Amino acid sequence: MRESHRAPASIDLSVRIYTWLLAAYPARFRADYGPHMVQVFREVCRRESRRGGLPGMTGLWARTSLDLIRTSVEEHIERGIDMTRENFVRWSGWALMAGAVLFAAGLIIGSFDSNWEDPIGGVDAFYEISQIVGVVFGQILFVIGLLGLRAGYASRSGGLGSAVLLIAVIGGIVSLGGMLFMNSSEIGWGAWALGLVTMTLALTVYGVVTIRRKVFSRWNFAPLLAGVMIPALFGIGIPMEASGASLAEWTFPLGVSATSIGLILLGFRMQAEAASTSQALA
Repeated sequence: MRESHRAPASIDLSVRIYTWLLAAYPARFRADYGPHMVQVFREVCRRESRRGGLPGMTGLWARTSLDLIRTSVEEHIERGIDMTRENFVRWSGWALMAGAVLFAAGLIIGSFDSNWEDPIGGVDAFYEISQIVGVVFGQILFVIGLLGLRAGYASRSGGLGSAVLLIAVIGGIVSLGGMLFMNSSEIGWGAWALGLVTMTLALTVYGVVTIRRKVFSRWNFAPLLAGVMIPALFGIGIPMEASGASLAEWTFPLGVSATSIGLILLGFRMQAEAASTSQALA
């Protein structure tokens, strides 16, 4: 019988998503290097899927996402993008909104995976790959968005606000770093969760600061909405699991949706105010 060399559905889906993401590069760069990059990515996907399964693919997407963002920004800068502080804050606002959508979609779609412990692929490939791509890219965009938030609003947020924004950025980086080691150590999963809780707790505190100081022209509650739900789910869910109980099924999508809505509102306010500032300076 002839041996089949057809790639698993999970690899085909990953390559298709990666091909779409190459749109972040300038058109000339894609024409010159795109096909080779896709071929290399396909080969690496096969290797990581075979060696590490779902954790291996998560680590691969984390590394790939970081490299894609770094190199695409470098290519655009070489072609003359004017990255003023206002522009950075504006694009960071869009990054925060996109990250919120990807993160929520990845977690919610991934929750439909019928078997969390099976190797990546098969009938659950769509759920598994969607979760990996959504969570990894969402986390990267969170870090970019929080850097822009601190760059644009630290000076008007006071000492406490500036400090917790820095903690939020560090938490986002720790969480992203945890993804890189999920395929080799349980510590990676712990770092991802700890970083995510740290990031959202810091946003919760920052939300209190923005409400008191009226940092934004509108929607000063947005950071509080973005931050409070995930720490609450961890804080309530872990003791309940230890006692043999569990949260209701609806609490998870509700918490993730609330976090996403808060981040979208926050990102929209960032880009809107940055755009207004740029127009006033023009």
